[in-house]
Order: sequence, then structure tokens, then C-alpha cells
Amino acid sequence: MGLFGFGKKKHKASDEDAAAQESDETQAKDADSTEAEDAQADKAQADEAQNGAKDAERADAAADEASDANEDDADAEADADDADDIDLTQGPWDYDDEGIDPDDDDRYISFGSMFLPLVEGLTIRAKRSQDPQSPSPLESITVQLGDGAIEIVPFAAPKTLSLWDDMSDELLDANKSAKVQEGRFGDEVMLPVAVKGKTMMTRIVGVDGPRWLLRGIFTGDAADGESDNKKALEDYFAQIIVRRGDAPLAPRDIIPILPPKTAAQRRADAAAAAKAAKKKSEIKDDTDVPQSYDQSHKVQTTLRRGPMFSEMR
Repeated sequence: MGLFGFGKKKHKASDEDAAAQESDETQAKDADSTEAEDAQADKAQADEAQNGAKDAERADAAADEASDANEDDADAEADADDADDIDLTQGPWDYDDEGIDPDDDDRYISFGSMFLPLVEGLTIRAKRSQDPQSPSPLESITVQLGDGAIEIVPFAAPKTLSLWDDMSDELLDANKSAKVQEGRFGDEVMLPVAVKGKTMMTRIVGVDGPRWLLRGIFTGDAADGESDNKKALEDYFAQIIVRRGDAPLAPRDIIPILPPKTAAQRRADAAAAAKAAKKKSEIKDDTDVPQSYDQSHKVQTTLRRGPMFSEMR
């Protein structure tokens, strides 16, 4: 009986130990589960922080791009404002002057060496050269407004000396009735000329530029007085843009005046030239040109029998 009783207590203790072990395992599993959940939460927070950092970087990059774009737009607007701020009536201008870009300007028509403004109410006439040896197909351009007109010619000039000083002195020496007066473009020569039995006054002006001289001869009511035509044609002359170019020309040679081209024609020519240049570049790149040349020479290393000579006695 005593043994039986001891056996029951033993089983009871064993059951208690098993229950305790099971409880410990459950607690351990719960702890492991809690640690896993905490690790997963920490990973999620880390991923969220990393994504947030990436979003912040992308936002900063977008902000930088937007800032750069705004700066570019501001620069473009500033350049446009600078171009608009140029008072073209303070010329004549050189083609390479800062802010001057007539090639794509619909307000100008090109005659090669000159860009003339297109103004409503004005008539532009070109005079063909009578010299077959002249490099300039046209001799001069005349712009007329009402009873006033101006004849325009661009000349090649020295780099340093003023060509207009020499030309004006020559006009005064050759015409005793000529005189000099100060005008809008500096020293201007007032020269009376006889036309069909009548004497009419002309006003000759010259403006020196970089290796060029632009001469204008004002006639009609643009020559003298204070008429509206005089002011309008002076403003027109002041807006002319001269392109000297790199061609070698002697002083006083006419810088070639070519047939007129509108801005649309100039754009078409520029596009065709760019296309031709691109095609030429592609052809040059595709050409298979050997970079080195190998040459072999056969060298005779064996002796050959020479010609035989007979002895004459």
C-alpha cells in the first residue's frame, strides 16, 4: 500500500514537471514570437525610413531641376528683355554686335552684306551693277518714302583709319559749293547737284564700322529741313545691320550686295546647310580608311649569272 501511495505521488510530480516544461516552452514561443514581431516592426520602420529618405532625395532632385529650369527661364527672359531693350535706332549696327541677331528676325530682309528693316509704307529698290567684273551683283539699294529717298552702299574700309574722313574731304575738294554740317550721324556733306536743269540738294552721310563704311545719300525732302520723311528715313538708316564678312576686299570696294532673302528663306538655307553638313559627317565616319599600311619586299638572296662577254682579238 505504501509503495502504491508513493507511486501516485511520483506520477503527480511528473505531471507537474511536464506542465511546467510546457508552460516554459509556451512562454519561450511567445517570447520568440514577440521578438520576431518586434524585429519585423523594426524592419518595417527601417524600410519606411529608407523609403522616406529616397522620397526626400527624389523631392530634392525635383526641386533642384525645377530651380534650374526656373533659372534657365529667367535667363532666357533676361536675354529677351536685353534684346528688347536695344534701341535699334541708335545704329547703324555691326552684324557681330552683342544682342544683334538678324538672321532669324522676320523684321529684316537680307542683301548679303546688309540687313534692312522691313517697314510698312517704304519702297525698296535694288540697282544692278553695270560692271561685269564686280563681285557685287547689285550696286546700291534705294529706300523711298513719299518724296524722300536714301541710297545705301556698304564699302570695305581699313581696320584703324576712318574712311569717311577721306571720302568727305574728297567731296568737299571736288565740289566748291559743298559744305559740311553737323547732323545726327556726325559730319554730313550738303552737296547741291543738277538734275534735269534744276538744282537739288543732297545730304551725304557716312558711318564707320569695324572694317566697313555705310554711306547714305538722302534726297528729296529727306535731304534738308525738318520733315517727317527725313526723321523716318534717318531712323531707317540707323537700324541697318552691316555684315562685313571675311572676304579680302580693298578699301572702298563695295561689300557684295546680293539678291534679297527673307527670314523664312534664310531659315530654309540654314536647315539645308545643317543637313548637308550632317550627311557629309556621316559619310566621312562610315568611310573605311586603313589606319596603317603593311608593305612587304621580296629580297633576292641567291646569286645570278651575269652577262657573258667575248674577248675580241
